[in-house]
Amino acid sequence: MVEKMGKLAVNTGYYGMEIKEYPVPEAREDGLVIKIETFCICGSDQHFVKLKEEHPVGVEGHEFMGRIISMGSRANETLKVYGGDLKVGDRIVVYPHITCGKCDTCRTYGDGVCGVCENDFIYGGVFEQNREMLNHNADVWPHFKGGFSEYCYIFPGTYVWKVPEDMPGEIAALLDPCAVAMRAVEQTMTNIGGLAEGLSTSSRCLVIGAGAISIMTAMILRQMGAQQIIITDFVDKKLENAKEIANVDVALNVSKMTSDERVAKILELTEGGANIVINGANHPSSCVEGLRMVRKLGTYVEIGNAMDFGAGIVSEINIPAVVFEKNAHITSVVANTPSCFDRAFKFLKRYKELPFEKLITHRFTSLEEIIPVMKKMADSDFIKAACTFEE
Repeated sequence: MVEKMGKLAVNTGYYGMEIKEYPVPEAREDGLVIKIETFCICGSDQHFVKLKEEHPVGVEGHEFMGRIISMGSRANETLKVYGGDLKVGDRIVVYPHITCGKCDTCRTYGDGVCGVCENDFIYGGVFEQNREMLNHNADVWPHFKGGFSEYCYIFPGTYVWKVPEDMPGEIAALLDPCAVAMRAVEQTMTNIGGLAEGLSTSSRCLVIGAGAISIMTAMILRQMGAQQIIITDFVDKKLENAKEIANVDVALNVSKMTSDERVAKILELTEGGANIVINGANHPSSCVEGLRMVRKLGTYVEIGNAMDFGAGIVSEINIPAVVFEKNAHITSVVANTPSCFDRAFKFLKRYKELPFEKLITHRFTSLEEIIPVMKKMADSDFIKAACTFEE
Protein backbone atom coordinates (compact mmCIF):
# COMPACT_ATOMS: atom_id res chain seq x y z
CA MET A 1 0.00 0.00 0.00
CA VAL A 2 1.31 3.46 -0.94
CA GLU A 3 1.56 5.79 2.05
CA LYS A 4 -0.59 8.90 1.88
CA MET A 5 1.60 11.99 2.02
CA GLY A 6 0.81 15.46 3.30
CA LYS A 7 2.51 18.85 3.30
CA LEU A 8 3.40 21.15 6.16
CA ALA A 9 5.35 24.39 6.54
CA VAL A 10 8.31 24.73 8.91
CA ASN A 11 9.87 27.97 10.10
CA THR A 12 13.52 27.84 9.02
CA GLY A 13 14.62 31.33 10.07
CA TYR A 14 14.23 34.94 9.02
CA TYR A 15 11.28 35.02 6.59
CA GLY A 16 12.02 31.40 5.80
CA MET A 17 9.27 28.81 5.45
CA GLU A 18 10.08 25.43 3.93
CA ILE A 19 7.34 23.14 2.63
CA LYS A 20 8.01 19.51 3.56
CA GLU A 21 6.17 16.26 2.91
CA TYR A 22 5.60 13.44 5.40
CA PRO A 23 3.40 10.36 5.63
CA VAL A 24 0.00 11.21 7.09
CA PRO A 25 -0.14 9.40 10.46
CA GLU A 26 -2.87 7.08 11.65
CA ALA A 27 -4.32 8.01 15.02
CA ARG A 28 -3.20 6.04 18.04
CA GLU A 29 -5.95 4.85 20.38
CA ASP A 30 -5.86 8.07 22.44
CA GLY A 31 -5.63 10.67 19.64
CA LEU A 32 -7.05 11.72 16.32
CA VAL A 33 -5.98 13.20 12.99
CA ILE A 34 -7.71 16.04 11.17
CA LYS A 35 -7.47 17.20 7.60
CA ILE A 36 -7.08 20.93 8.01
CA GLU A 37 -9.76 22.96 6.28
CA THR A 38 -8.70 26.49 7.27
CA PHE A 39 -5.91 28.15 9.21
CA CYS A 40 -5.36 31.81 10.03
CA ILE A 41 -2.12 33.74 10.48
CA CYS A 42 -1.55 35.31 13.90
CA GLY A 43 0.63 38.34 14.54
CA SER A 44 2.86 36.10 16.68
CA ASP A 45 3.42 33.87 13.62
CA GLN A 46 4.89 36.86 11.84
CA HIS A 47 7.00 37.69 14.90
CA PHE A 48 8.45 34.18 14.74
CA VAL A 49 9.47 34.46 11.08
CA LYS A 50 11.00 37.90 11.69
CA LEU A 51 13.42 36.56 14.32
CA LYS A 52 16.97 37.03 13.03
CA GLU A 53 18.79 34.98 15.63
CA GLU A 54 19.29 31.28 14.98
CA HIS A 55 16.61 28.95 16.34
CA PRO A 56 15.47 25.36 15.77
CA VAL A 57 13.51 24.62 12.63
CA GLY A 58 9.93 23.92 13.71
CA VAL A 59 6.28 23.63 12.73
CA GLU A 60 4.17 26.78 13.02
CA GLY A 61 0.53 27.88 13.18
CA HIS A 62 -1.95 27.66 16.06
CA GLU A 63 -5.22 29.06 14.65
CA PHE A 64 -6.78 26.19 12.71
CA MET A 65 -9.75 23.86 12.27
CA GLY A 66 -10.46 20.76 10.23
CA ARG A 67 -12.29 17.50 9.72
CA ILE A 68 -11.51 14.24 11.55
CA ILE A 69 -10.14 11.56 9.21
CA SER A 70 -8.69 9.11 11.74
CA MET A 71 -9.65 8.54 15.35
CA GLY A 72 -8.46 6.28 18.14
CA SER A 73 -10.87 4.09 20.10
CA ARG A 74 -10.28 6.06 23.31
CA ALA A 75 -10.15 9.58 21.82
CA ASN A 76 -13.50 10.59 23.29
CA GLU A 77 -12.11 9.70 26.73
CA THR A 78 -8.72 11.37 26.35
CA LEU A 79 -9.73 14.57 24.54
CA LYS A 80 -11.81 17.28 26.20
CA VAL A 81 -14.68 17.87 23.83
CA TYR A 82 -17.19 20.71 23.85
CA GLY A 83 -20.31 19.67 21.96
CA GLY A 84 -20.59 15.92 22.57
CA ASP A 85 -18.73 12.79 21.47
CA LEU A 86 -16.71 12.90 18.28
CA LYS A 87 -16.68 10.62 15.25
CA VAL A 88 -14.77 10.44 11.99
CA GLY A 89 -16.12 13.12 9.66
CA ASP A 90 -16.83 15.70 12.37
CA ARG A 91 -15.36 19.18 12.06
CA ILE A 92 -13.46 20.57 15.05
CA VAL A 93 -11.54 23.66 16.11
CA VAL A 94 -8.67 23.30 18.54
CA TYR A 95 -7.53 24.94 21.77
CA PRO A 96 -3.85 25.31 20.83
CA HIS A 97 -2.39 24.56 24.28
CA ILE A 98 -1.87 21.36 26.25
CA THR A 99 -0.99 22.11 29.87
CA CYS A 100 0.89 19.67 32.07
CA GLY A 101 -1.46 19.57 35.07
CA LYS A 102 1.55 19.03 37.34
CA CYS A 103 3.41 22.32 37.76
CA ASP A 104 2.63 24.75 40.57
CA THR A 105 0.50 26.98 38.30
CA CYS A 106 -1.58 24.05 37.04
CA ARG A 107 -2.09 22.72 40.56
CA THR A 108 -3.10 26.18 41.78
CA TYR A 109 -5.33 27.36 38.94
CA GLY A 110 -6.44 24.12 37.31
CA ASP A 111 -5.85 22.21 34.11
CA GLY A 112 -5.97 24.08 30.83
CA VAL A 113 -4.82 27.54 31.99
CA CYS A 114 -2.51 28.40 29.11
CA GLY A 115 0.30 30.92 28.95
CA VAL A 116 1.48 30.30 32.51
CA CYS A 117 1.92 26.51 32.68
CA GLU A 118 5.62 25.76 33.08
CA ASN A 119 5.43 22.91 30.55
CA ASP A 120 2.83 24.31 28.15
CA PHE A 121 2.80 22.67 24.69
CA ILE A 122 1.53 24.93 21.91
CA TYR A 123 0.47 23.49 18.57
CA GLY A 124 2.67 25.20 15.97
CA GLY A 125 4.86 26.89 18.59
CA VAL A 126 8.09 26.40 16.54
CA PHE A 127 10.76 26.13 19.23
CA GLU A 128 10.23 22.98 21.37
CA GLN A 129 12.57 20.18 20.24
CA ASN A 130 13.39 18.10 23.30
CA ARG A 131 10.21 16.31 24.36
CA GLU A 132 9.49 12.87 23.02
CA MET A 133 6.28 13.62 21.11
CA LEU A 134 4.97 17.04 22.20
CA ASN A 135 7.59 18.90 20.19
CA HIS A 136 7.76 21.02 17.04
CA ASN A 137 10.28 18.89 15.15
CA ALA A 138 8.54 17.85 11.94
CA ASP A 139 10.96 14.96 11.43
CA VAL A 140 9.65 13.27 14.59
CA TRP A 141 6.38 11.30 14.36
CA PRO A 142 3.54 12.28 14.03
CA HIS A 143 5.12 15.15 12.03
CA PHE A 144 1.94 17.25 11.77
CA LYS A 145 1.85 19.28 15.01
CA GLY A 146 0.73 22.73 13.90
CA GLY A 147 -1.75 24.62 11.82
CA PHE A 148 0.41 25.54 8.82
CA SER A 149 -0.22 22.06 7.48
CA GLU A 150 -2.58 19.99 5.42
CA TYR A 151 -3.14 17.70 8.42
CA CYS A 152 -2.69 17.85 12.19
CA TYR A 153 -2.36 15.17 14.83
CA ILE A 154 -4.48 15.98 17.88
CA PHE A 155 -2.89 14.71 21.08
CA PRO A 156 -4.67 13.46 24.21
CA GLY A 157 -5.45 16.24 26.66
CA THR A 158 -6.44 18.69 23.92
CA TYR A 159 -9.63 20.73 24.25
CA VAL A 160 -11.67 20.86 21.03
CA TRP A 161 -15.03 22.22 19.89
CA LYS A 162 -17.37 20.57 17.41
CA VAL A 163 -17.97 22.94 14.51
CA PRO A 164 -21.43 22.98 12.89
CA GLU A 165 -21.47 21.95 9.23
CA ASP A 166 -22.87 25.31 8.13
CA MET A 167 -20.26 27.39 10.03
CA PRO A 168 -17.57 28.74 7.68
CA GLY A 169 -14.15 27.33 8.50
CA GLU A 170 -12.54 30.77 8.43
CA ILE A 171 -14.93 31.93 11.17
CA ALA A 172 -14.26 28.88 13.36
CA ALA A 173 -10.50 29.40 12.91
CA LEU A 174 -10.87 32.84 14.53
CA LEU A 175 -11.41 31.11 17.88
CA ASP A 176 -7.97 31.87 19.36
CA PRO A 177 -7.90 35.62 18.60
CA CYS A 178 -11.55 35.95 19.58
CA ALA A 179 -10.76 34.28 22.90
CA VAL A 180 -7.95 36.82 23.48
CA ALA A 181 -10.47 39.61 22.92
CA MET A 182 -13.00 37.86 25.19
CA ARG A 183 -10.42 37.43 27.96
CA ALA A 184 -9.44 41.11 27.71
CA VAL A 185 -13.05 42.21 28.14
CA GLU A 186 -13.78 39.71 30.90
CA GLN A 187 -10.89 41.06 32.93
CA THR A 188 -12.64 44.43 33.02
CA MET A 189 -15.75 42.97 34.63
CA THR A 190 -14.26 42.57 38.08
CA ASN A 191 -12.22 44.91 40.20
CA ILE A 192 -9.54 44.79 42.85
CA GLY A 193 -10.44 46.22 46.24
CA GLY A 194 -13.96 47.59 45.97
CA LEU A 195 -13.70 51.22 44.89
CA ALA A 196 -13.29 50.61 41.17
CA GLU A 197 -16.20 49.87 38.86
CA GLY A 198 -15.93 47.09 36.31
CA LEU A 199 -17.45 47.08 32.83
CA SER A 200 -20.98 48.44 32.84
CA THR A 201 -23.45 50.23 30.59
CA SER A 202 -21.88 53.54 31.69
CA SER A 203 -18.33 52.55 30.74
CA ARG A 204 -16.34 54.74 28.40
CA CYS A 205 -13.98 52.39 26.58
CA LEU A 206 -10.85 52.96 24.52
CA VAL A 207 -9.37 50.28 22.26
CA ILE A 208 -5.89 51.12 20.95
CA GLY A 209 -5.06 49.65 17.54
CA ALA A 210 -7.47 48.44 14.87
CA GLY A 211 -6.23 44.92 14.14
CA ALA A 212 -8.40 41.80 14.22
CA ILE A 213 -8.22 41.26 18.00
CA SER A 214 -8.89 44.93 18.71
CA ILE A 215 -11.91 44.98 16.41
CA MET A 216 -13.31 41.83 18.02
CA THR A 217 -12.71 43.43 21.42
CA ALA A 218 -14.77 46.41 20.31
CA MET A 219 -17.47 44.05 18.98
CA ILE A 220 -17.73 42.37 22.38
CA LEU A 221 -17.81 45.69 24.22
CA ARG A 222 -20.62 46.83 21.90
CA GLN A 223 -22.62 43.67 22.61
CA MET A 224 -22.02 44.17 26.36
CA GLY A 225 -23.68 47.58 26.18
CA ALA A 226 -20.75 49.94 26.85
CA GLN A 227 -21.79 53.60 26.71
CA GLN A 228 -18.91 54.77 24.52
CA ILE A 229 -16.34 52.88 22.41
CA ILE A 230 -13.39 54.68 20.84
CA ILE A 231 -10.84 52.93 18.66
CA THR A 232 -7.58 54.52 17.53
CA ASP A 233 -5.06 53.68 14.85
CA PHE A 234 -2.66 55.34 12.40
CA VAL A 235 -4.42 54.03 9.25
CA ASP A 236 -7.73 55.34 7.90
CA LYS A 237 -8.65 52.10 6.12
CA LYS A 238 -8.30 50.07 9.31
CA LEU A 239 -10.44 52.60 11.17
CA GLU A 240 -13.11 52.48 8.45
CA ASN A 241 -13.20 48.71 8.83
CA ALA A 242 -13.46 48.99 12.61
CA LYS A 243 -16.34 51.44 12.29
CA GLU A 244 -18.20 49.15 9.89
CA ILE A 245 -17.57 45.85 11.68
CA ALA A 246 -17.74 46.86 15.35
CA ASN A 247 -20.03 49.89 15.14
CA VAL A 248 -17.71 51.96 17.35
CA ASP A 249 -18.72 55.48 18.34
CA VAL A 250 -15.41 57.11 17.38
CA ALA A 251 -12.73 55.77 15.02
CA LEU A 252 -9.83 58.18 15.46
CA ASN A 253 -6.70 58.51 13.35
CA VAL A 254 -3.96 59.65 15.74
CA SER A 255 -1.04 59.39 13.32
CA LYS A 256 -0.44 63.14 13.03
CA MET A 257 -0.75 63.89 16.73
CA THR A 258 2.07 64.02 19.24
CA SER A 259 1.93 61.69 22.21
CA ASP A 260 0.66 64.50 24.46
CA GLU A 261 -1.95 65.48 21.87
CA ARG A 262 -3.21 61.90 21.66
CA VAL A 263 -3.60 61.73 25.43
CA ALA A 264 -5.33 65.11 25.56
CA LYS A 265 -7.76 64.12 22.79
CA ILE A 266 -8.83 60.92 24.57
CA LEU A 267 -9.24 62.76 27.87
CA GLU A 268 -11.44 65.25 26.04
CA LEU A 269 -13.57 62.63 24.27
CA THR A 270 -14.07 60.59 27.46
CA GLU A 271 -14.53 63.62 29.73
CA GLY A 272 -11.59 62.78 31.96
CA GLY A 273 -10.22 59.45 30.81
CA ALA A 274 -11.51 56.06 29.70
CA ASN A 275 -12.94 53.76 32.37
CA ILE A 276 -11.52 50.90 30.34
CA VAL A 277 -8.43 50.97 28.10
CA ILE A 278 -7.56 47.84 26.13
CA ASN A 279 -4.34 48.09 24.16
CA GLY A 280 -4.06 45.90 21.06
CA ALA A 281 -1.19 47.86 19.48
CA ASN A 282 2.19 46.15 19.69
CA HIS A 283 4.60 49.05 20.11
CA PRO A 284 5.65 49.63 23.73
CA SER A 285 5.10 53.39 23.45
CA SER A 286 1.38 52.67 23.13
CA CYS A 287 1.45 51.21 26.68
CA VAL A 288 2.73 54.46 28.15
CA GLU A 289 0.13 56.50 26.30
CA GLY A 290 -2.65 54.07 27.16
CA LEU A 291 -1.83 54.22 30.87
CA ARG A 292 -2.03 58.02 30.69
CA MET A 293 -5.48 57.75 29.06
CA VAL A 294 -7.12 55.58 31.71
CA ARG A 295 -9.44 57.18 34.25
CA LYS A 296 -8.79 57.17 37.99
CA LEU A 297 -9.77 53.75 39.39
CA GLY A 298 -10.22 52.54 35.82
CA THR A 299 -8.98 49.34 34.18
CA TYR A 300 -6.09 48.93 31.74
CA VAL A 301 -5.64 45.65 29.86
CA GLU A 302 -2.55 44.97 27.73
CA ILE A 303 -2.76 42.66 24.72
CA GLY A 304 -0.25 43.85 22.12
CA ASN A 305 2.74 44.09 24.45
CA ALA A 306 1.77 41.40 26.94
CA MET A 307 4.81 39.33 25.94
CA ASP A 308 8.32 40.27 24.86
CA PHE A 309 8.90 39.19 21.26
CA GLY A 310 12.42 40.59 21.22
CA ALA A 311 11.75 44.16 20.08
CA GLY A 312 14.32 45.42 22.58
CA ILE A 313 12.55 48.77 23.01
CA VAL A 314 13.07 50.41 26.40
CA SER A 315 10.70 53.13 27.59
CA GLU A 316 11.62 55.75 30.17
CA ILE A 317 8.64 56.84 32.26
CA ASN A 318 7.70 58.49 35.51
CA ILE A 319 6.49 55.27 37.18
CA PRO A 320 4.43 56.78 40.05
CA ALA A 321 2.65 59.25 37.76
CA VAL A 322 2.01 56.86 34.87
CA VAL A 323 1.50 53.51 36.60
CA PHE A 324 0.31 54.02 40.17
CA GLU A 325 -1.15 57.49 40.74
CA LYS A 326 -4.59 56.70 39.30
CA ASN A 327 -4.98 53.50 41.36
CA ALA A 328 -6.07 51.78 38.14
CA HIS A 329 -6.36 48.02 37.79
CA ILE A 330 -3.53 47.12 35.36
CA THR A 331 -3.40 43.63 33.84
CA SER A 332 -2.65 41.75 30.61
CA VAL A 333 -3.82 38.84 28.49
CA VAL A 334 -1.23 36.07 28.82
CA ALA A 335 -3.18 33.40 30.69
CA ASN A 336 -6.41 32.12 29.18
CA THR A 337 -8.79 29.25 29.80
CA PRO A 338 -10.88 26.75 27.87
CA SER A 339 -14.02 28.23 29.45
CA CYS A 340 -13.16 31.64 27.99
CA PHE A 341 -12.52 29.98 24.60
CA ASP A 342 -15.94 28.37 24.92
CA ARG A 343 -17.59 31.75 25.42
CA ALA A 344 -15.63 33.07 22.43
CA PHE A 345 -16.80 30.13 20.31
CA LYS A 346 -20.40 30.80 21.28
CA PHE A 347 -19.86 34.42 20.26
CA LEU A 348 -18.44 33.34 16.88
CA LYS A 349 -21.50 31.11 16.34
CA ARG A 350 -23.45 34.35 15.98
CA TYR A 351 -21.73 34.85 12.60
CA LYS A 352 -25.08 35.11 10.81
CA GLU A 353 -25.89 38.32 12.69
CA LEU A 354 -22.38 39.72 13.30
CA PRO A 355 -20.00 40.42 10.36
CA PHE A 356 -16.99 38.32 11.41
CA GLU A 357 -16.31 37.49 7.76
CA LYS A 358 -15.28 41.11 7.15
CA LEU A 359 -12.28 40.57 9.45
CA ILE A 360 -10.80 38.26 6.80
CA THR A 361 -9.28 40.67 4.30
CA HIS A 362 -6.72 38.33 2.74
CA ARG A 363 -7.67 34.82 1.60
CA PHE A 364 -5.34 32.26 0.07
CA THR A 365 -5.28 28.53 -0.67
CA SER A 366 -1.75 27.10 -0.33
CA LEU A 367 1.14 26.77 2.12
CA GLU A 368 3.46 28.34 -0.44
CA GLU A 369 1.63 31.65 -0.04
CA ILE A 370 2.25 32.03 3.71
CA ILE A 371 5.36 34.23 3.50
CA PRO A 372 4.05 36.46 0.66
CA VAL A 373 0.86 37.02 2.67
CA MET A 374 2.83 37.73 5.86
CA LYS A 375 4.70 40.44 3.98
CA LYS A 376 1.35 42.18 3.40
CA MET A 377 0.48 42.34 7.10
CA ALA A 378 1.62 45.97 7.32
CA ASP A 379 -0.60 47.01 4.40
CA SER A 380 -3.34 49.51 5.14
CA ASP A 381 -6.13 47.13 4.13
CA PHE A 382 -4.89 44.13 6.13
CA ILE A 383 -6.84 42.84 9.13
CA LYS A 384 -6.63 39.05 9.06
CA ALA A 385 -5.49 36.36 6.62
CA ALA A 386 -7.01 32.90 6.25
CA CYS A 387 -5.90 29.95 4.14
CA THR A 388 -8.69 27.60 3.08
CA PHE A 389 -7.44 24.59 1.14
CA GLU A 390 -9.22 23.76 -2.09
CA GLU A 391 -11.03 20.42 -2.10
